[in-house]
Amino acid sequence: MNPFKVPDSFRIESRTVRYAFYALFCVIVADGVITQFLVTGGRALEANPFLRYWVGQDAFLAIKVSGAFLATLLLWIRYNARPRLVLTITVVFLALYTVILFWNLLVFVITA
Repeated sequence: MNPFKVPDSFRIESRTVRYAFYALFCVIVADGVITQFLVTGGRALEANPFLRYWVGQDAFLAIKVSGAFLATLLLWIRYNARPRLVLTITVVFLALYTVILFWNLLVFVITA
C-alpha cells in the first residue's frame, strides 16, 4: 500500500471542477483578507454576526482559511458520490462569494 497514492474516490478527472474548487477557496480567502483590511482600517463593518467579534483578532484569517479549506475539502470528497449536486453548490457559492468580493472592493474604492 502506497501512502502517497490518492484514493480513487478522491480523484476528480474534470479539470473544470477542480478549478472551480480552487477558485472557491481563493475567493473565500480573498474575502477574508479584504474584510480584515477594511474593518481594521475603520472603513467597514463585518455583516456576519458569527465573525464580527473575530475580525479584529489575529485568529480571523486562520478561521477564514480553515473554514474555506474544510468546506472545499468536503465538496471535493462528496463530488464523486453526487457530482451534479456538488457542482451546483460550488457554482452557487462561487457566484455568491464573487459578488461579496466585488462588494468589498467597491467599498474599498469608495472609502479610499
